[in-house]
Amino acid sequence: MNLESIWSVLEETFEYLLEEYGAPAMMNAAAELNLQPGWIIWAGAIELLVSEPISTAKVMRIFPYGLASTNESHLASAAQQGYLIADGGNGYRPTEAGINAARRVLHAPDSSITHLQPISNARLQRLVDYLTRLAEASRAAPPPPPNFYLSHHRNMHPGKDAPLLVLFVFYYKELDSYRVDTHIAAWQAYDIEGHAWRMLTYIWRGEANTFDRLHEALRGGGLSRDDVAQDIQELTTRGWVREESGEYQLTAEGRKIREEAEETTNHYYFAPWACLSEKEQEDLLSLTTQLRESLRSSSK
Repeated sequence: MNLESIWSVLEETFEYLLEEYGAPAMMNAAAELNLQPGWIIWAGAIELLVSEPISTAKVMRIFPYGLASTNESHLASAAQQGYLIADGGNGYRPTEAGINAARRVLHAPDSSITHLQPISNARLQRLVDYLTRLAEASRAAPPPPPNFYLSHHRNMHPGKDAPLLVLFVFYYKELDSYRVDTHIAAWQAYDIEGHAWRMLTYIWRGEANTFDRLHEALRGGGLSRDDVAQDIQELTTRGWVREESGEYQLTAEGRKIREEAEETTNHYYFAPWACLSEKEQEDLLSLTTQLRESLRSSSK
């Protein structure tokens, strides 16, 4: 069974739910609370870290593709707004207002899909059961990679009595968290900053290949035009990227490096999927495809 095909359909199903329901609900909640830009950093840290001190170093382990200085400014801003409070050391802890705001905005997507009934409960329960087994196997997988993101994502569990579609989303994000962990382990072997690696990925995928497009794609992580220029220089110096007529392309070496990292990611990521038999993997693909197509048809 082609496990990448199963993962691709799972991604497409989640992305549909996110774009049609989850993201609008989250943005509306953030607007109602009048949250300032960068709220996703501190709100995500509150939900994921729970009782642990919140620090820039831990945020960078969860969101390693932006600038540490930008993440620190977001945490400081949250403290000024009353969502975090300095812990007397090098970090912060959430206030009651911060906990309530994080919970409201990050769980708004759950409420937005509870009315949906795209496939029968029996089939959806079977699908959730498969994802649960995959998440548990991923959590039990030996290092490498570490499962920092995955182990903390469990703190966002909506509860065993949550609607099945909400549980589907949660366990998909469990698996996605482990994929994040595995990919970080793969690219950090090249001793490169996360934002530079992200730039390489945009070029590799053909999603952005000019300076302006790369800046537009990366500025959400706090990168200025100077930062983007420095990353381009870094990738060029390594011999991974070259410029032709204002467009950036991967060199043979750059493509080799990026594809090797993807292969390493898949090697780590799909190893725990052996917990499902071939027949169960086929059933997982069938159920996920049914869910994706039912959701898509319901919006027409």
